[in-house]
This record gives sequence, structure tokens and C-alpha cells, in this order.
Amino acid sequence: FAGRPCYRCLTPEIPPDAETCAVVGVVGALAGVIGAMMALEAVKIVAGAGEPLTGRLLIYDALAAESRTVRVGADPACPVCGGG
Repeated sequence: FAGRPCYRCLTPEIPPDAETCAVVGVVGALAGVIGAMMALEAVKIVAGAGEPLTGRLLIYDALAAESRTVRVGADPACPVCGGG
């Protein structure tokens, strides 16, 4: 995945007032939905089937049952991946 962003590229700093799962909780059914989506991405990569979301972020609104994707780039100054 050279040249692709990592999670740290997307969120270089976590705001001190960010809501966390420990504070606001987790909806178990939603964790299952997102887990299934992540598993499908792994299957697509391993099987070479379809187009994986590499370089894109899937934003899922569970309350509206809507999703969209946005392209995200690697940060050349990223301390984790060095920009991919």
C-alpha cells in the first residue's frame, strides 16, 4: 500500500475534547456492521475481487442508513508511514 494514507495521516492529533467509546459507549449492532464491511475489504484485497477502498475513507451514517466515500491522501510528514 505504498503511497496510501494510514490512520495517523487522517488524524495527526486527537483533540483533547474528543468523544471516546469509553465515554459515549458503543452500539453493538453498529460494530457488527462496520466489522462486516472491514472483513469484506480484506476479502476483496486477498481475492483480488472488486475495487478495495484503498486511498478512500468510507463515511457511514447509521441513523440515515447512508454512506459516501472521500479520497484521502498520505501526509508526507506522517511520523507513522512517512507519507506512504
